Amino acid sequence: MTLSYFLSIVIVGADIAIAAILVFGVWRALIASGRPLTDTHRIVLTLGSLLFGWLALAIFLSCLGLFRSAANQPFPYIALAIGIPIVLGVLLIRGSKRVRQILDLVPQSWLVGFQFYRVVGVTFLVLHAAGLLPGVFALPAGYGDSFVGITALWVAYGYARHRSQVDPFVALWNWIGIADLVIALTTGFLSAPSRFQIFSLEAPNFLIGSFPLVLIPIYAVPLSIVLHLASLTKLRQRTPHWKARVVRSTLTDPGTV
Repeated sequence: MTLSYFLSIVIVGADIAIAAILVFGVWRALIASGRPLTDTHRIVLTLGSLLFGWLALAIFLSCLGLFRSAANQPFPYIALAIGIPIVLGVLLIRGSKRVRQILDLVPQSWLVGFQFYRVVGVTFLVLHAAGLLPGVFALPAGYGDSFVGITALWVAYGYARHRSQVDPFVALWNWIGIADLVIALTTGFLSAPSRFQIFSLEAPNFLIGSFPLVLIPIYAVPLSIVLHLASLTKLRQRTPHWKARVVRSTLTDPGTV
Protein backbone atom coordinates (compact mmCIF):
# COMPACT_ATOMS: atom_id res chain seq x y z
CA MET A 1 0.00 0.00 0.00
CA THR A 2 1.54 3.33 -1.07
CA LEU A 3 1.64 6.34 1.23
CA SER A 4 -0.69 8.31 -1.05
CA TYR A 5 -3.26 5.51 -1.01
CA PHE A 6 -3.04 5.21 2.77
CA LEU A 7 -3.45 8.96 3.23
CA SER A 8 -6.43 8.95 0.89
CA ILE A 9 -8.17 6.29 2.98
CA VAL A 10 -7.41 8.06 6.27
CA ILE A 11 -8.25 11.63 5.24
CA VAL A 12 -11.26 10.97 3.00
CA GLY A 13 -12.59 8.43 5.51
CA ALA A 14 -12.14 10.91 8.36
CA ASP A 15 -13.94 13.66 6.44
CA ILE A 16 -16.86 11.35 5.63
CA ALA A 17 -17.05 10.30 9.28
CA ILE A 18 -16.94 13.93 10.46
CA ALA A 19 -19.84 14.90 8.17
CA ALA A 20 -21.88 11.81 9.12
CA ILE A 21 -21.40 12.27 12.87
CA LEU A 22 -22.26 15.96 12.64
CA VAL A 23 -25.49 15.18 10.80
CA PHE A 24 -26.28 12.44 13.33
CA GLY A 25 -25.66 14.79 16.26
CA VAL A 26 -27.98 17.44 14.87
CA TRP A 27 -30.62 14.76 14.21
CA ARG A 28 -30.38 13.54 17.81
CA ALA A 29 -30.70 17.10 19.13
CA LEU A 30 -33.77 17.77 16.98
CA ILE A 31 -35.43 14.49 18.01
CA ALA A 32 -34.77 15.22 21.69
CA SER A 33 -36.34 18.66 21.34
CA GLY A 34 -39.65 17.17 20.18
CA ARG A 35 -39.52 18.95 16.86
CA PRO A 36 -41.97 17.59 14.23
CA LEU A 37 -40.46 14.67 12.31
CA THR A 38 -41.14 16.21 8.90
CA ASP A 39 -39.27 19.36 9.89
CA THR A 40 -36.46 17.30 11.45
CA HIS A 41 -36.04 15.21 8.32
CA ARG A 42 -36.00 18.32 6.15
CA ILE A 43 -33.30 19.96 8.26
CA VAL A 44 -31.17 16.83 8.43
CA LEU A 45 -31.47 16.24 4.68
CA THR A 46 -30.47 19.83 3.95
CA LEU A 47 -27.48 19.69 6.31
CA GLY A 48 -26.36 16.33 4.94
CA SER A 49 -26.65 17.56 1.36
CA LEU A 50 -24.56 20.64 2.16
CA LEU A 51 -21.81 18.75 4.01
CA PHE A 52 -21.49 15.84 1.62
CA GLY A 53 -21.96 18.01 -1.46
CA TRP A 54 -19.22 20.33 -0.22
CA LEU A 55 -16.95 17.33 0.43
CA ALA A 56 -17.63 15.86 -3.02
CA LEU A 57 -16.82 19.20 -4.68
CA ALA A 58 -13.63 19.52 -2.62
CA ILE A 59 -12.50 16.03 -3.64
CA PHE A 60 -13.32 16.69 -7.30
CA LEU A 61 -11.46 20.01 -7.49
CA SER A 62 -8.46 18.72 -5.56
CA CYS A 63 -8.21 15.66 -7.83
CA LEU A 64 -8.08 18.06 -10.77
CA GLY A 65 -4.99 19.60 -9.18
CA LEU A 66 -6.59 23.04 -8.86
CA PHE A 67 -4.85 23.75 -5.55
CA ARG A 68 -1.53 22.06 -6.29
CA SER A 69 0.45 25.23 -6.98
CA ALA A 70 -0.41 28.90 -6.80
CA ALA A 71 2.79 30.03 -8.51
CA ASN A 72 1.09 30.91 -11.79
CA GLN A 73 -2.34 31.85 -10.47
CA PRO A 74 -3.48 35.50 -10.33
CA PHE A 75 -5.03 34.64 -6.97
CA PRO A 76 -4.50 31.39 -5.04
CA TYR A 77 -7.64 29.31 -5.47
CA ILE A 78 -7.01 27.53 -2.20
CA ALA A 79 -7.64 30.79 -0.34
CA LEU A 80 -11.08 30.99 -1.94
CA ALA A 81 -11.78 27.35 -1.09
CA ILE A 82 -11.01 28.10 2.56
CA GLY A 83 -12.57 31.53 2.86
CA ILE A 84 -15.91 31.06 1.08
CA PRO A 85 -17.25 28.30 3.40
CA ILE A 86 -16.21 30.30 6.46
CA VAL A 87 -17.97 33.44 5.23
CA LEU A 88 -21.11 31.48 4.34
CA GLY A 89 -21.05 29.78 7.75
CA VAL A 90 -20.77 33.10 9.56
CA LEU A 91 -23.59 34.59 7.50
CA LEU A 92 -25.86 31.64 8.31
CA ILE A 93 -25.09 31.75 12.04
CA ARG A 94 -25.58 35.50 12.30
CA GLY A 95 -28.29 36.03 9.72
CA SER A 96 -30.52 32.97 9.88
CA LYS A 97 -32.98 32.71 12.76
CA ARG A 98 -33.62 29.04 11.94
CA VAL A 99 -29.91 28.20 12.08
CA ARG A 100 -29.63 29.89 15.48
CA GLN A 101 -32.68 27.96 16.70
CA ILE A 102 -31.11 24.69 15.60
CA LEU A 103 -27.81 25.70 17.15
CA ASP A 104 -29.60 26.40 20.41
CA LEU A 105 -30.84 22.79 20.50
CA VAL A 106 -27.39 21.23 20.03
CA PRO A 107 -25.69 20.70 23.43
CA GLN A 108 -22.59 22.82 23.95
CA SER A 109 -20.73 19.83 25.37
CA TRP A 110 -21.38 17.87 22.18
CA LEU A 111 -20.43 20.80 19.95
CA VAL A 112 -17.09 21.07 21.75
CA GLY A 113 -16.34 17.37 22.18
CA PHE A 114 -17.11 16.72 18.52
CA GLN A 115 -13.85 18.44 17.61
CA PHE A 116 -11.91 15.52 19.01
CA TYR A 117 -11.42 14.71 15.33
CA ARG A 118 -8.69 17.36 15.30
CA VAL A 119 -6.28 14.69 16.59
CA VAL A 120 -6.06 13.67 12.91
CA GLY A 121 -3.55 16.54 12.78
CA VAL A 122 -0.96 14.07 14.07
CA THR A 123 -0.72 13.11 10.38
CA PHE A 124 1.30 16.29 9.84
CA LEU A 125 3.86 15.14 12.42
CA VAL A 126 4.15 11.72 10.80
CA LEU A 127 4.70 13.26 7.35
CA HIS A 128 7.25 15.69 8.78
CA ALA A 129 9.16 12.80 10.37
CA ALA A 130 9.19 11.15 6.94
CA GLY A 131 10.67 14.32 5.43
CA LEU A 132 7.56 15.10 3.37
CA LEU A 133 6.40 18.29 5.11
CA PRO A 134 8.45 21.29 6.32
CA GLY A 135 8.68 21.73 10.07
CA VAL A 136 7.64 25.38 9.90
CA PHE A 137 4.16 24.15 8.98
CA ALA A 138 3.91 20.57 10.25
CA LEU A 139 5.09 21.12 13.83
CA PRO A 140 2.71 23.93 14.91
CA ALA A 141 -0.16 22.43 12.90
CA GLY A 142 0.39 18.88 14.14
CA TYR A 143 0.96 19.66 17.81
CA GLY A 144 -1.70 22.38 17.83
CA ASP A 145 -4.41 20.21 16.30
CA SER A 146 -3.53 17.29 18.57
CA PHE A 147 -3.73 19.52 21.65
CA VAL A 148 -7.08 21.02 20.63
CA GLY A 149 -8.51 17.60 19.77
CA ILE A 150 -7.48 15.97 23.04
CA THR A 151 -8.58 18.89 25.23
CA ALA A 152 -11.93 19.01 23.40
CA LEU A 153 -13.03 15.94 25.39
CA TRP A 154 -11.82 17.42 28.68
CA VAL A 155 -13.55 20.78 28.07
CA ALA A 156 -16.75 19.04 26.91
CA TYR A 157 -16.80 16.86 30.04
CA GLY A 158 -16.23 19.90 32.26
CA TYR A 159 -19.07 21.76 30.63
CA ALA A 160 -21.44 18.81 30.93
CA ARG A 161 -20.69 18.62 34.65
CA HIS A 162 -20.48 22.30 35.62
CA ARG A 163 -22.22 24.29 32.87
CA SER A 164 -21.87 28.07 33.25
CA GLN A 165 -19.02 27.74 35.74
CA VAL A 166 -16.69 26.75 32.92
CA ASP A 167 -17.99 29.16 30.28
CA PRO A 168 -14.69 31.14 30.34
CA PHE A 169 -12.71 27.93 29.74
CA VAL A 170 -14.96 26.97 26.83
CA ALA A 171 -14.45 30.42 25.30
CA LEU A 172 -10.68 30.19 25.83
CA TRP A 173 -10.56 26.72 24.26
CA ASN A 174 -12.47 27.99 21.22
CA TRP A 175 -10.11 30.92 20.72
CA ILE A 176 -7.08 28.65 21.11
CA GLY A 177 -8.61 26.33 18.50
CA ILE A 178 -9.16 29.21 16.08
CA ALA A 179 -5.63 30.54 16.68
CA ASP A 180 -4.20 27.08 15.96
CA LEU A 181 -6.03 26.97 12.64
CA VAL A 182 -4.96 30.49 11.69
CA ILE A 183 -1.31 29.63 12.42
CA ALA A 184 -1.57 26.39 10.43
CA LEU A 185 -3.17 28.15 7.45
CA THR A 186 -0.61 30.95 7.52
CA THR A 187 2.47 28.72 7.73
CA GLY A 188 1.00 26.30 5.21
CA PHE A 189 0.28 29.07 2.71
CA LEU A 190 3.63 30.81 3.18
CA SER A 191 5.58 27.56 2.79
CA ALA A 192 3.70 26.40 -0.33
CA PRO A 193 4.88 27.37 -3.83
CA SER A 194 3.41 30.75 -4.78
CA ARG A 195 4.46 34.35 -5.21
CA PHE A 196 3.87 34.76 -1.47
CA GLN A 197 6.16 31.94 -0.32
CA ILE A 198 8.71 33.02 2.30
CA PHE A 199 9.25 29.77 4.23
CA SER A 200 10.90 26.50 3.23
CA LEU A 201 12.19 27.90 -0.06
CA GLU A 202 14.59 25.00 -0.55
CA ALA A 203 11.81 22.42 -0.13
CA PRO A 204 8.39 23.94 -0.91
CA ASN A 205 5.31 22.52 0.76
CA PHE A 206 3.84 20.85 -2.35
CA LEU A 207 1.98 18.18 -0.41
CA ILE A 208 -0.45 20.52 1.36
CA GLY A 209 -1.94 21.58 -1.99
CA SER A 210 -2.24 18.05 -3.37
CA PHE A 211 -4.91 15.42 -2.96
CA PRO A 212 -5.64 14.04 -0.40
CA LEU A 213 -3.87 16.29 2.15
CA VAL A 214 -5.41 19.44 0.67
CA LEU A 215 -8.82 18.25 1.93
CA ILE A 216 -7.73 19.25 5.43
CA PRO A 217 -7.34 22.99 4.68
CA ILE A 218 -10.24 23.22 2.22
CA TYR A 219 -12.76 21.11 4.16
CA ALA A 220 -11.82 20.23 7.75
CA VAL A 221 -10.34 23.63 8.61
CA PRO A 222 -13.30 25.81 7.48
CA LEU A 223 -15.70 23.37 9.17
CA SER A 224 -13.69 23.56 12.40
CA ILE A 225 -13.66 27.35 12.35
CA VAL A 226 -17.43 27.49 11.80
CA LEU A 227 -17.95 25.05 14.69
CA HIS A 228 -15.77 27.20 16.95
CA LEU A 229 -17.80 30.28 16.01
CA ALA A 230 -21.03 28.34 16.61
CA SER A 231 -19.82 27.38 20.08
CA LEU A 232 -18.89 30.99 20.88
CA THR A 233 -22.31 32.10 19.62
CA LYS A 234 -24.01 29.68 22.02
CA LEU A 235 -21.96 31.13 24.88
CA ARG A 236 -23.07 34.64 23.99
CA GLN A 237 -26.69 33.49 23.79
CA ARG A 238 -26.39 32.09 27.32
CA THR A 239 -24.94 35.28 28.78
CA PRO A 240 -28.15 37.39 28.82
CA HIS A 241 -30.04 34.51 30.48
CA TRP A 242 -27.29 34.13 33.09
CA LYS A 243 -27.33 37.87 33.81
CA ALA A 244 -31.12 37.83 34.07
CA ARG A 245 -30.96 35.06 36.67
CA VAL A 246 -28.43 37.07 38.70
CA VAL A 247 -30.64 40.17 38.57
CA ARG A 248 -33.74 38.22 39.62
CA SER A 249 -31.82 36.60 42.43
CA THR A 250 -30.54 39.98 43.64
CA LEU A 251 -34.00 41.56 43.59
CA THR A 252 -35.60 38.70 45.53
CA ASP A 253 -32.73 38.26 47.98
CA PRO A 254 -30.41 41.31 48.28
CA GLY A 255 -28.24 39.39 50.72
CA THR A 256 -26.96 37.20 47.91
CA VAL A 257 -24.78 40.00 46.55
